Amino acid sequence: MSAQTQEHLGPYRVIRKIGEGGMGVAHLGVDGAGRQVAIKVLHPHVAADLKARDRLVREVETMRRVRSRYVAEVIDAELVADRPYVVTRFADGRTLEQTVLTDGPLPAHEVVRLARGLCQALVDIHAAGVIHRDLKPANVMMVGGEPLVIDFGIAHVIDAARLTQSGMFVGTPGYLAPEIIRASQITPAADVHALASTVFFAATGTPPFGTGSFEAVCFNTMEGRARIDEAPVWLRDWLSRALRVDPAARPVARELLRLAMALDPGGRPPAFEHPAASTLTMDVVSDLLPPVQYAPRGLQEHQPPPGPTVYAGHPEERPRPPVEPAEPAEPFDLRRFVTSSGFVGVLALVTLSASTVVTPVVGGLLAVVISLALRAGEYFLAEDRPEISRTALVTVGNLLLALACGLGAAGLLEAAGLRTSHAESLAAGVFTLGLFVLPGSGPVRRRASRLLARLLPGRSATVVTVAVMGPIALLATIAALLQG
Repeated sequence: MSAQTQEHLGPYRVIRKIGEGGMGVAHLGVDGAGRQVAIKVLHPHVAADLKARDRLVREVETMRRVRSRYVAEVIDAELVADRPYVVTRFADGRTLEQTVLTDGPLPAHEVVRLARGLCQALVDIHAAGVIHRDLKPANVMMVGGEPLVIDFGIAHVIDAARLTQSGMFVGTPGYLAPEIIRASQITPAADVHALASTVFFAATGTPPFGTGSFEAVCFNTMEGRARIDEAPVWLRDWLSRALRVDPAARPVARELLRLAMALDPGGRPPAFEHPAASTLTMDVVSDLLPPVQYAPRGLQEHQPPPGPTVYAGHPEERPRPPVEPAEPAEPFDLRRFVTSSGFVGVLALVTLSASTVVTPVVGGLLAVVISLALRAGEYFLAEDRPEISRTALVTVGNLLLALACGLGAAGLLEAAGLRTSHAESLAAGVFTLGLFVLPGSGPVRRRASRLLARLLPGRSATVVTVAVMGPIALLATIAALLQG
C-alpha cells in the first residue's frame, strides 16, 4: 500500500484511526472543504467476502432512508473500489456505554433526555421502514448531552430477505429482544425492547438481564426476567411496558415517545405495573450459572478487537464493570410460577411419572431416554464442559439413586398392604420422578428449562400451554391412582 493510499481515500484525507471492529476500521478524515468526517473502511479480508460487501451496501441504503437529528447520516460512499468505505457525519463524543462505565449512571434529568431522544430516533427510523436490530449503549453516541444512534451494520429493511442463516442471530445479548434470540419474526417492536434496555443501563449502570454467562443472559431475556426493581421508581412503569416478552404487547415507538414525554422524576410516580404481569424479575436461576469474567480495566488495551461492528466516530475501548455479587433470591411468587415455563416443566414431569405408573416398562424406558438426552444436550452445549468421567459418574449415580428409591418405595408399599403389581407400578413412577429431582439431576432440569424457554414464545404461549397440560397431567394422575 502506497503512502498516498494511506493518506487519502477518494477525495478524503485521512487524519488518524479512531476505532476498529470486526467489520472494519474507523478513521477521522477531512473533506475538500476542510470539514471533519468519519470514514468506515472494511478490512481487506472482509471486503473480499461478497456477503460482507452486501451487508455494507445494505447499511448505506438503510441509513440513507433515515432522516433524523438523532441518527448519524451518510454523507458519501464508495462500494465498488478495492477498499470499500462509507463516509458519515463525525460525532465528537463518547458512547453511552463509555460514559456510564466511566462516570456512573446518568442523573435523572439526563435519563429523561436520553429516553426522549432515542424514542424520537426510533420514530424516525421506523418511519423510513427500517429496523435497527442492534440498538445498545455502544451504538449510542452522546454529543452535547443528546443521543445519536449509530451503526446500522446489521439493520435491515422491513420485509427484506434476511442474510443470517436459519436459527442464527447477530447482535449483543443483554440488549436483544427475545424474538431475535428465538429467531422468530423480527418487527419494529424488537427495537422498542432494545431501547428500554439501553435506557435501563443508563439509569442503573447495569444491563437489565444480568451479567451472567451468555446462556444465562439469553435465558433471562427470553423469560422476561428483567431487574425492573433496580430502576428508579418513576421509570419502572415505562420500562415494564417496553420490556414485555410478547412483541405485540409493547407500545410502538411513537406511543413510547408520548410516554417518555410524560416522565417526571420529581413528580408523583405512575402506578407501577409489577413485572409479574408482564416481565419477570431475576431469580436464583442465573445465579446458578457461571458468571462472566471481565478483564481488569488496565488490561483492556491488550485484548483483541471485539467482534461487533464499530461505527466511525468513537474509539472501540470497552471498560468492563466488575462482577457484582449474586443477589438474594426473591420470595416465591405462586402467581408468577404458574405462568412460567418452569410450571410447564412440572406438569410434564407429573404426566411422565403418572404414565410410568400406568405402563411401567415403556414409561420407565422413555424417562431414562429423555433424561439421558437432556444430559447430553447440557454437556455438549456447555461453554465450559466438565470432565467426561465426572459427568458419567454423576449420571450413573443419579440413575442408581433413582432405582434405589423405586425399590425402596416398592418395599414400603407392599408392607403397607398394597398388591405387589400395584406397588411395583407406583415404584416405577417414583423411579421416573427421581431421575429429575434427586441429587445429580441438576443438568437435566437446567437443559429442560432452557429448552422450554426457547420453545414457548412469550407469556401468552406459556399460559396456553399450561391450560392444555394441566388437564392432561390431572387425568394421567387419576389414571395412575386407579391403576391396579
